Amino acid sequence: MMGGFGGFGMGFGIILWLAIIALIVWAVVRIFPNQGQGGNRESSAGETPEETLRRRFAGGEIDAEEYERSLKVLKGERTKGGV
Repeated sequence: MMGGFGGFGMGFGIILWLAIIALIVWAVVRIFPNQGQGGNRESSAGETPEETLRRRFAGGEIDAEEYERSLKVLKGERTKGGV
């Protein structure tokens, strides 16, 4: 009916489509490497803890009091609370 290659041809077609889909997924991951790790956040690779703290303060994530307290902790100073 199908020239004797019916099962082989259908199996090959499925493998071909899976390979095409895998190639597309691979390409998207290579083009957009940080999308699964916080979406639109800036990459903090190579950023020092002080730089991260400054960025968070500048972005409004923490207030001045938290910034100063955290900066002291990073520099190894003890605060009133014993931390």
